[in-house]
Amino acid sequence: HPRQPRLRPRRTQTPHSPVRTMAGLPSCRSTAASAALAGGALLAPGLLFVAPGSLQGSELSQGPQPRLRGQAAHGIPSPPAGASAMAAAAGPAAMAACLAARASQRQRGPARRGATPTGKVTCAAVIAPPTDGVRLTGETLQASLKMRCDTSGAGYSILWLAVNDELVVAGDYLTPAHKAALADEGKSSSYAERSEKIKLSLNGDGPVASVYKTGEPVFIADAKSCDKLKRQKLAAEYGIESICFVPCEGGVLEFGTSKGPATATWTEMPQCPVMPKREIRTAFENLGAKYVMFWEKQGDEFAVIADYVSAERVEALKNRRKDDKTFCSESRAFKLSADSDGPVATAARTGEESFVIVEDSNYERADLAKEFGVKMIHCMPVPGGVLEYGIPEDARLTGNTLAASLKMCCDNSGAGYALYWIEQDGRFVVAGSYVPPARLIALKKKGIDGSFSEAYGNFTLPADGAGPVATAYKTGKPTFIKDAPTSSMRRVDFAKTYGITSICFLPVECGVLEFGTSNDGSTADWGGEAPQCPEMPKAEMKHAFDEDEAKYVMFWEKKGDSFEVTADFLIPERLRALRNQRGDDKTFCSESRGYKLPADGDGYMATTARSGKAFVLEDPASDPKFRRAELAKEFGISNIHLVPCKDGVLEYGVAPAM
Repeated sequence: HPRQPRLRPRRTQTPHSPVRTMAGLPSCRSTAASAALAGGALLAPGLLFVAPGSLQGSELSQGPQPRLRGQAAHGIPSPPAGASAMAAAAGPAAMAACLAARASQRQRGPARRGATPTGKVTCAAVIAPPTDGVRLTGETLQASLKMRCDTSGAGYSILWLAVNDELVVAGDYLTPAHKAALADEGKSSSYAERSEKIKLSLNGDGPVASVYKTGEPVFIADAKSCDKLKRQKLAAEYGIESICFVPCEGGVLEFGTSKGPATATWTEMPQCPVMPKREIRTAFENLGAKYVMFWEKQGDEFAVIADYVSAERVEALKNRRKDDKTFCSESRAFKLSADSDGPVATAARTGEESFVIVEDSNYERADLAKEFGVKMIHCMPVPGGVLEYGIPEDARLTGNTLAASLKMCCDNSGAGYALYWIEQDGRFVVAGSYVPPARLIALKKKGIDGSFSEAYGNFTLPADGAGPVATAYKTGKPTFIKDAPTSSMRRVDFAKTYGITSICFLPVECGVLEFGTSNDGSTADWGGEAPQCPEMPKAEMKHAFDEDEAKYVMFWEKKGDSFEVTADFLIPERLRALRNQRGDDKTFCSESRGYKLPADGDGYMATTARSGKAFVLEDPASDPKFRRAELAKEFGISNIHLVPCKDGVLEYGVAPAM
């Protein structure tokens, strides 16, 4: 797995016209089947427009997906010939023409690599769904890029995002086979990596800009002969042959093949299942997943056709096992019966998520899961198959990531306390807690020393019980108690003593996050319903603290037409040092709360949210575009990272030791 690019996207157009044209793209001859697929006539020379309904979704069809058959000698998938499926959607005449073309092709013999007309570009009209707010960053981005290569047979993939009036690379991925082939040719870089330095005009007429503006996928059969491709010479240099461009989460996903056996051979745009990115992001950012797998039904069985393991997990397994095996790599050898009672088949059959705690089950791959230290497995039915993700037994929220998660949970929800429960030896124990200052003051006024959360220092709960903590843990679903004092929970007396009213229980990384309100006015009033809070991207926060040595994190949420800080956390060492140096309680976070940043402006915050691309400000104190430059200078902030999230923007910063 390659390095982790930290960027992402936004925006999807929904074209309503039956068919769109794309002027200026290279033209060439077309087959009878191509004409039929366009409704019986070509709208422009060499342009194939697929009738609406034959392709759907922002990343091609979510309908029946033929298994991508590989080149056996190299284990590399090549896409199916999808023309017949698309022709069937276009009508009987189209289907007849497609079958005639297929018969003609069989008489001529198998298609040869590069046999498609020079410079041919195929455009498919597609009804793209509105964006659902998914942000492709970190592991979610890397998983999306790799799994697209897995399902299409591509050798590389690139995500392009719009930043102001330019399209820039937000992340890229190379398959090991493609990378090895480049190394054999003496090349130390790749087409994808060289593309990172290229910026494309949003108003241009090339394939990336055209797909972004129209929402219509484009297929280039012969990249080195496509004059509209700005990187035409680069494609020729690296042996890139065919390229697909499809709308993807508000940006454009590019993926392509190369000469030689390292990738598939395409004669048309491949049909690939769309990876459920919202579920993937939730798995990595909120639940601590370290892998995802996509199971496709093939006849009476399910098989893995795409997977991703986090780079951190790959390294940890390699250090421990001294080999390159992972739970995903070994699961590819399994064919799971569609009629079994295992979690994959059950999820597909019932249409509901299936959840397994490995040590308590006897499912098909239980021994394999134990061998690789997988503790929990989730299987979710999605269009085209089943998404599986797993959480290792050593996953935990710890250190500053845990402390930040607890405090920011209270900030965003208005809760008066937060607890982190983990399972140890058959019992749930509290591994972390937080109480806001306002709640502590309220308790002190009542003459109560300590807090509801502190009272649980030595309190444990049975892991096999039926209480809210155990239920949230075992089902992987949130639990809400509207009125704690009248509930049947074991701690009802504690709730009465400390004036606890409502409580939420959320499954998180190998544990449960509990937070609640009180009746003394020091907390929010949830009105008898679970609060709708922004999701804090815990994997991004962990990277911030552990890898980038961040001193703080802040979450900016859009309120009306501006962004405001709704949650923050400063590491204790930094807080102590600032107090000693300044003699007050002011911090960069506390002073940033006084700012309201325009949501429709051209500042970094608005641009991050609008484009979906992460930014790093290397010297914010001297950046004239940064509105808090003076504040950054006052508090010695040396660089700032802005990461787009589902509900806003996560900011974290680095500062030298004091």
